[in-house]
Amino acid sequence: MKHQFLFIVFFLSLISFGQSINDYRTTASGNWTNTGIWEVYNGTAWVAATNYPGQTGNTTNDVTIGNGVSVTINSAIPDPINSVTIGDSTGGIDTLLIGGTSSLNTNQFTIAYDGLLNWTINKTFALPAGTNFVVESPNPNPSLVLGVDHGIFENNSACSASKILQIGTVKYATCNGNGGKGVISFEVVNESGGNLSVTPSVTTSPLCANQIIQLNANPGGTEITDTPLTYSWSATAPSGYTFSSNIENPTDTPTTPGVYTYEVTLTNNSSLSTTGTITITVDNCNKTIITNRRITFRVNN
Repeated sequence: MKHQFLFIVFFLSLISFGQSINDYRTTASGNWTNTGIWEVYNGTAWVAATNYPGQTGNTTNDVTIGNGVSVTINSAIPDPINSVTIGDSTGGIDTLLIGGTSSLNTNQFTIAYDGLLNWTINKTFALPAGTNFVVESPNPNPSLVLGVDHGIFENNSACSASKILQIGTVKYATCNGNGGKGVISFEVVNESGGNLSVTPSVTTSPLCANQIIQLNANPGGTEITDTPLTYSWSATAPSGYTFSSNIENPTDTPTTPGVYTYEVTLTNNSSLSTTGTITITVDNCNKTIITNRRITFRVNN
């Protein structure tokens, strides 16, 4: 009996380690901002939530939409969330419905094999630049059909670019037409299992003319594992200046003070590509400063 008791305690301990304080999970269908549909883990047990995940001034860790529910989001959820997962891997379909222009402040977004991201109207759902967006492979269950019961809803009956998933400045939609503007289709994201992102940055400070600056592409998303990756850098800068590079993290030496916009396009082995830009101001840091000095001579008589 003693050994059985110890085993039970050990087993419960393993379960508790599966959650972290301020994790959230759903208990019912409803609007994201309805606190009544959420439970929060307080460090020892799941309790009724008094705030919704990402509410201003509220600490949120990992969020799971599960238990076969449907959660509607139609507003910007302001505060950071460590991760958001649609689906609890139990088999019942769990859904996040885009009911209006909305956004989540998270850098990890996962659609599990029993999760669905869907739109009720033609609106944009936005995530921050660099978000790692993952679509898990479907469970080998014939009732789960990619694009219908899993992944991002794909409208196969018409080509519409009005239902948009936006990650940073990159747009994904129900088709990739959109007048040839290069919007990537939901089908591509579903089949490839995720997204591709690039968030250029400059790590040199100060930014001075005629000095070397370090550029960084900062690739992200699940599709960076589809190698080889190729990079194409260019710059819009003061008149007469040109720049190009095909390496991930190049350097440059701006020769003239002014505003420089660097653009990098990242392409993976499957020809999925994304583009990011950064604008910087280069100063003239080598100005010669002349100060007036008074020199006094002492003459001995």
